[in-house]
Formats: sequence, structure tokens, C-alpha cells
Amino acid sequence: MRFNLSQKTFFNILLIITILVLSFLICRRIIEGKGIYLNSVVLSSPTRDQSNVQKQIKELGDIYQLVKDNFVVEPNREFLFENAIKGMVSSLDPYSEYMNADEYNEFIISTKGEFGGIGVEITIEDGFITVIAPLEDTPAFRAGVMPGDKILKVDSVSTEGMSTSDCARRVRGKPGTSVSLKILHKNDDTPIDITLVREVIRMKSVKDAKVINEKYNIGYVRITAFQEDTAELLREALKQLENQKIRSLIIDLRFNSGGLLESAVKITNFFVVSGTIVSIKGRKIDETRKAEVSESIMPSVKLVILVNGSSASASEIVAGTLQDYQLATLIGSRTYGKGSVQSVFTIKDNSKNIKGALRLTTARYYTPSGRCLERDKSVKNYGLEPDIIVEMAPSEETQLLKARLLARGAETDDETDDFIDVQLERAIQFLSEK
Repeated sequence: MRFNLSQKTFFNILLIITILVLSFLICRRIIEGKGIYLNSVVLSSPTRDQSNVQKQIKELGDIYQLVKDNFVVEPNREFLFENAIKGMVSSLDPYSEYMNADEYNEFIISTKGEFGGIGVEITIEDGFITVIAPLEDTPAFRAGVMPGDKILKVDSVSTEGMSTSDCARRVRGKPGTSVSLKILHKNDDTPIDITLVREVIRMKSVKDAKVINEKYNIGYVRITAFQEDTAELLREALKQLENQKIRSLIIDLRFNSGGLLESAVKITNFFVVSGTIVSIKGRKIDETRKAEVSESIMPSVKLVILVNGSSASASEIVAGTLQDYQLATLIGSRTYGKGSVQSVFTIKDNSKNIKGALRLTTARYYTPSGRCLERDKSVKNYGLEPDIIVEMAPSEETQLLKARLLARGAETDDETDDFIDVQLERAIQFLSEK
């Protein structure tokens, strides 16, 4: 009996000592700001920021409970939380978004397979889907959709508050099918309804290579987008112009809303034979794309690049880098200011199935001189400012696009009969004076 009592006492004392030691160790790690790991879950002293986050999450939970208990009909919990996430992410910038599993699958299909579309590059301005530029030889281009136009509805669904990807998903579809849009043209007060037939979007990205002024041997070429084959197509066009003994060259990047970074780097490398072409910087990204050592294409040719408010992304990389190295003179109006990089993060459940994805802006492009091109409402000087500024009124830009459409065999238009491309004329004048 005495032995049993002392054994019990011994185990009680041992238990107390164990608890005291564990308490001491836990308290010490908390004081040091470290954590105790139990089954991969970290228990640590909350920082001020963590406390604020926990408070805000509690507020979100309180609001959800109020909605759940008091809304006129019982809401769908998953719907509420998915849209809460969408709202949080889309508020960051026009390019970040949350996609559920179905939307992510559609996103993957759009980047890999052939699909029908109308051919516009879009962004968000004033809460509505806004056209940066129509792509040439596409349904939108032929229908007269212009830069700055607002897409107010897609098949009777309002685009107010809609993400660019959501709008793109609604516009895309099987080639040969129709989509209805309510469009408000820039500087118009009354929207119009148009119906477009979807097509597989295939563009020739290098066009109109020619000698535009024989007296001064001025060559001209237009790049409409930066695709996989654009660099090689441009190389061939430049060889043809070189054979015609041109002394100067105009590269037209107006209404070119961008494309593949790799294509832009290759084309810039035609003229920049060493050094940095573009830097990509973010909180967790720091990359520099340098020129591959090569011989410059047409090293003695004077170069002008035409740009406008619809020149964006890859166009700005090419123009900005050549401007930094003083290898080209930029003529036209300030560029759009699209200099950000988006990364896609998949979200998986416990069974490793993809339940959603996050498309998030993770970095920005910088030219060799360190200029960030990204459009920011708080920054006045976004994008690229041309060396020689030649503004065009929206009506003149409309006439320019119509003139390009006429060159493709469209019916004549009284507005374009006397149209003068003032930016192109200024480029020719500049090169004639050199």
C-alpha cells in the first residue's frame, strides 16, 4: 500500500515537472517571436499585422452571418465567398482576378487551342470594359470598333464591374456563332448595338513593307502584334527594304497592343546588339533580358518609330528600349502604359484537384534606363512620351483605321477621301531633314 502511494506521488511529480518544462519552452519561443510546430500547424505569438488580419477576417465572418440570417432568401454560401474573393482580387488592378475551376479550364483552352473571337484588346476604365485597340482583319476591326470605345453589354449582360477575363470568356465562342455588343463610341453620347460573327483570330503581324518616299529612300513597315513568327517576318521584310537601298526606316507600332515578350526581345535585338533590353522586377521576381551578341540589322539606317495611345506592352518595350539607347526617334502621342507581368497560381483541394486559380500581377517591366511603363492614375507620366509629339484627334484616328480597312478592299468612305496621316507625314519630314 505504501509502495503504491509513493508510485502515484512519483508520477504526479513527474507530470508537474513535464508541464512546467513545456510551459517554459513555449513561453520562451513566444517571447522570441518564434513558433511551436504541431502537425505542420504553427502556433506563435500573433504580430500586430496578424492581429489586424484576424480582426478583419472576423468582421467578414460577422457580415456573412448578418447576410445569411437576414437576407430575404437564404444565400448560397459558396457563391458569397467566391464573389468576396473575386472582389478582393479584382480591386488590385485591371489584370488580377480569381478564377473558379470552370473559368480556369476555359482560360487554359483559350491559351492553347483555336477558339472564336472578335479581335479586341481590352482593359477596364471607369468600371467598364474599354477597348485598347481592335486587331486588324478581325470582326471588331471590320465593324468599326475603335480605341476608347466602351463595351457596355455582351449579349444583354452588363459589363459594369466585370473583369476583362470574364468579358473575354463571354465574347469567345465557337467560330461562326454570333455575339451581340452594346458599344459606346468614344466622345459619343448614345450607345449602339452591333452583332458580330466569331472567327478564329489569325493575323499577319508584319504588313505594308514598302519604300514610302523614293526621293529620300525612306522605308516603312507596320507591326500589328508580337506573335511567335513576327521577328522572322520582320527580318524578311527588312531584307527586302535593304535590297531597295533605303537610308531611313519608319516602324509603325500604332494600335499595336502588344503580344509575346520573347518576340519583342528578338526584334529589339535586331538593333540593340549588346546590353539590357528589358528588366522584370517584382517583390519576388528580378530578371534581366539582355541582347544576344549579334550584328545590327541595317546599322546605318536612321530609325523612327510611330506610337500612339493604343501602343502597349510589347510595343512599349521595343520603342522604349530603342529610345533609351538613342537608336530611334519616337513620333506620335503618349503610349498606353501597360508594363505589368501576370502570373497564374493554381489552388488545389486536399485531393490535389484544382478548385480555382489566381491570376496576379507579380512584376513590372522596366526599360534599360529604369523607366517603369505601367499606367497609374497617381502618376502623370505613364507610358512613353515621344521625342516629337504629334497628337491626333479621335476622329482622325478613326479615319486612319478606316483608311487601313479601305486598303483591305472595304467600300470607299467620304471621310477618308481627304485624310492625311499627320503623324506619318511628320516622320517623313523629320527623316527628310536629316
